[in-house]
Amino acid sequence: MRFMAHNYKQYLIILLVLSLFACDESKQPLPSTTLFEKVSPAVSSVRFENTLTETDTLNYFNYPYIYMGGGVAVADFNRDGFNDIFFTGNMVDNKLYLGKGDFTFEDVTALSQTAGDTRWMQGVTICDVNTDGKVDLYISVSGQTDLCKNILLINMGNNDAGVPLFEDQAEQYGIADTGHSTQAAFFDYDKDGDLDLYVANYPITRFDSPNFYYAQMNRNAKSKDSDHLYRNNGDGSFSDVTKEAGVLNFGLSLSASVADINNDGWQDIYVSNDFASPDFIYMNNGDGTFTDQSKVVTRQTSFYGMGSDIADYNNDGLMDVIQVDMAPEDNRRSKENMSGMNPASFYELVDLGLHHQYMYNSLQLNRGLDADGLPQLSNVAWYAGMSSTDWSWAPLFVDLNNDGWKDVFITNGTRRDINNNDFFKKLEKDEVYFPSSSERDKIPVENVKKMPSEAITNYVFQNNGDLTFSKRMKEWGLDDKSFSNGAAYADLDNDGDWDLIVNNIDEPVGIYQNHASESKNYLKVKLQGAAANPLGVGAKAYVWSDGMMQVMEMVLARGFQSSVEPQLLFGLGTAQLVDSLCVEWPDGRMQTLNDVEVNTSIKLVQDEATQPAKQKEGKGETIFEDITMAAQMDFVHQENPFDDFMFQVLLPHKMSNFGPALAVGDMNGDGLDDVYVGGAVGSLGQVMVQSADGTFSPVSFQDERDKNYEDMDAAWLDLDADGDLDLYVVSGGNAYERGSQNYQDRIYLNEAGSLKWAMDSQPELTGSGSCVRAYDYDRDGDLDLFVGGRHSPRSYPEAGQSYVLENKLESGKLLFEDVTERVAPGLSDVGMVTDALWTDIDQDGTQDLILVGEWMPITVFAQRDGVFVNQSADYFEGNTTGWWFSIDQADFDQDGDLDYVLGNLGKNYKYQASPEASFNIYASDFDSNGQKDIVLSYHNFGEEYPVRGRGCSSQQIPSIKKKFKDYQSFSQASVVDVYGAEDLETSLNHSVERFASVYIENQGNGKMKLTALPNEAQLSTVNDLVIRDFDHDDKLDILLVGNLYASEVETPRNDAGLGLLLRGDGKDGFEVVSMSESGVFIPHDSKKAVAIQLGSQSGVVVANNGGRLYLLEEKDKQ
Repeated sequence: MRFMAHNYKQYLIILLVLSLFACDESKQPLPSTTLFEKVSPAVSSVRFENTLTETDTLNYFNYPYIYMGGGVAVADFNRDGFNDIFFTGNMVDNKLYLGKGDFTFEDVTALSQTAGDTRWMQGVTICDVNTDGKVDLYISVSGQTDLCKNILLINMGNNDAGVPLFEDQAEQYGIADTGHSTQAAFFDYDKDGDLDLYVANYPITRFDSPNFYYAQMNRNAKSKDSDHLYRNNGDGSFSDVTKEAGVLNFGLSLSASVADINNDGWQDIYVSNDFASPDFIYMNNGDGTFTDQSKVVTRQTSFYGMGSDIADYNNDGLMDVIQVDMAPEDNRRSKENMSGMNPASFYELVDLGLHHQYMYNSLQLNRGLDADGLPQLSNVAWYAGMSSTDWSWAPLFVDLNNDGWKDVFITNGTRRDINNNDFFKKLEKDEVYFPSSSERDKIPVENVKKMPSEAITNYVFQNNGDLTFSKRMKEWGLDDKSFSNGAAYADLDNDGDWDLIVNNIDEPVGIYQNHASESKNYLKVKLQGAAANPLGVGAKAYVWSDGMMQVMEMVLARGFQSSVEPQLLFGLGTAQLVDSLCVEWPDGRMQTLNDVEVNTSIKLVQDEATQPAKQKEGKGETIFEDITMAAQMDFVHQENPFDDFMFQVLLPHKMSNFGPALAVGDMNGDGLDDVYVGGAVGSLGQVMVQSADGTFSPVSFQDERDKNYEDMDAAWLDLDADGDLDLYVVSGGNAYERGSQNYQDRIYLNEAGSLKWAMDSQPELTGSGSCVRAYDYDRDGDLDLFVGGRHSPRSYPEAGQSYVLENKLESGKLLFEDVTERVAPGLSDVGMVTDALWTDIDQDGTQDLILVGEWMPITVFAQRDGVFVNQSADYFEGNTTGWWFSIDQADFDQDGDLDYVLGNLGKNYKYQASPEASFNIYASDFDSNGQKDIVLSYHNFGEEYPVRGRGCSSQQIPSIKKKFKDYQSFSQASVVDVYGAEDLETSLNHSVERFASVYIENQGNGKMKLTALPNEAQLSTVNDLVIRDFDHDDKLDILLVGNLYASEVETPRNDAGLGLLLRGDGKDGFEVVSMSESGVFIPHDSKKAVAIQLGSQSGVVVANNGGRLYLLEEKDKQ
């Protein structure tokens, strides 16, 4: 009993102690049920708050950069084994907190002499500038005055209390930059062993400056406005080498990210610029100079480029780039705050050489190197699911859940909604405006504070390992609302996962403890570089485990105005062993460890590296070779300028830019394939005749009349059964009114090698056409035709008229008759046909017709006793409507029946669709003015809304402005609220649930199985495809070409397609062949691809809208 009583007393004492701790939640937090747990200031003692005090003389109207916020830097400044945190303040003192373990910190700002002065501190970068083993701080300074000298806080060592002391020595080192700086990055650009400095500057510029101002300023860049590059002289000083290094520029630079983007061992620079100033991608030439290759390396960037980061997020060994903008995700904030993109301004931007810039985030996937050794980046933000994260600042690639895949964390929020349309409309009405420079101090602060303010959550995306991400704010405990700017990651508690630190405006900083290491394994790698680079900046570490390869590059300045902890941490998931760890040091030497234990921290020393630098690999053999120039195939398609939107302001894309036509056949009967490529309105098409030596010569056969036509498709066919190939050309486009003779298709009969227009050989076809496909459906020995109707001109989305034309050839006289209604009832207005295929889908020995198109389901007209009947529902279940652009067939799985491949819009576009959230169109005369109106709608958080905003929508229907007096009311209006349920129901309407390009397996007995093609095939529109065994392994492969450049300017164009080869496995699977292996690189608006025989070799010819032809030759298998 005494034993029980004794233990009972102990039990009471334990309960009492536990209850005392439980009463004070700040001392004993409850176990976290999410990945992250926010650390209370009561626990951490970190109470820094970047407070802004707006006044009559300091507010948005007289200092519009006021809400850019401050940064974060993390390092062990006093070398006690715990990470410390430094915050910059704009109108408040900077703060330095020394880590004490268990997420507790001590404010040592005053003792360390890091508070700063009255200057406006923004970005902060860490580096051991004087190479003494102690981490220093470089602070970027901006502000309302010209007192903008940057600060270099040299770590002088600890005092007796273990507090590091700092001293500003920027002047002595020659890096007291005065250019209104936002961020800086230390890196060894010239590979001389020490670290140089790039400073990103944001010159004072009126936000309403026109496009030509940015073009002119960039052409005539001055040092005072430019970013600056400082070369480390190795003697404690730096020299400004901006001009001689080739980086003199004018840009509103908000971040500069450094990485070896092309894997050549030399670090490059990505500069993210605000407004119309284009981004700069400075590729390191290896000779002390850089060349801006932004318009070669990318096809589009963000317009309001904010923070950026560079890392390999898909684990393919290539560095990818993320850049954030300010597009809200939700419909309300988007329509309240975003102004419409002015088409004239956009095209002027492009014409001035300022690139294609869009107001969305960019996630640039590195696709590999082109023939010139330049990396090719494709913006895949829409496919990834992170195009719109509101007013974003700091993007960070970081593996937060330790599964081996880098996730993405993005801070966002602006203290006031400075783009709120209603607020500024009210200002205009009240005659309060953006004042001139002499009046900016006259805006009362009370007016400024009337500007709306809405805190929003930061975003966190989990990497799904398939180029897509999933939002995880709530699930991971990162869903509190704030106005966040700079952010950094670090392992604050040394437990093997990345914690997060966020600098907020007008509220305490956020510190978030990560619990990933409690369930997932990791490896920490500490680098000790050479004497002149102690932190090993620029080194790359590769880790292999469980069949996965990861790479991290030691770069400290990341995201926005911030620096991360100077060590590397790899999440390993459930892997129990690291197969190998390899470090490539900045001097090229290698260091490899095998069979490394998990959940350990390893220190590697550069001076101990004994493996020699790896030899640069030469270019390997490719499947294709671009021989266009060698073959003298120098035709360039010239698209005529035409403004489709003048007739239908809310078109989703132009309908006039879908040429050119392309056809391959032996025109002159010499046994060699020749090529016809069509012209646009105002230019002629051209026949290119192949010679025995493999070159092509142009042959002209058209006259001035042909310039009136837009060639959409063509085919070499023996239409008059005389043994040679004639030419059928489909006319289309959108340049003329419906019924115009300039939509008439043309037939050119081959008479002894000369092509003559047979003007009276066919009925009147005056709709905008898309394709022609030949088949002797009546089995009378001559070729009959299906001709697809694309659309009714200037009446999108009304279907064009499609035809079955029966060949009535008699006594050598060619004549086609329209028999559509007799042999294919329901076909003439079936939809906006883009492609068609004669195929025996039911294996009954007769050819059936499959049609695909925009806003069309996959449509099957089966042949039954000489009549074609729409039996689509017998073959395809559910809604198969898409924006289909192409179809082809082959027996991929070698089971004796034909399978199909269909090219769709793709999933990397502003328009997204799924069975749960369809994308829709309604067309009707909603305002009874005699003109058909277009309404596109999408689903946003469960509700259906108009795609376009109040301004654009009211251009089409002016009464919308009267119905919705302000942007706020329109932003909350559903599509039914705006247009009315009855009018929508009675309109011409379509609904799309899939935009993925697919492979259709014919399972026999009329059963078709749709499977999405691999991820990379979804990154852009697939306009055409060629099926062949390109790699000679006896299994069929697919070459895809595409893109959609004709989108309206508020919708980023589909340009991520570079041409793609898919290797078939002989069953029903495909794998992506990299650009470096395939040799396919076609960065254009590709419309047609056709197989061609080049003497004894096979090849593919590709036609591009507004671009040159490409001729790809298949190489012999070695």
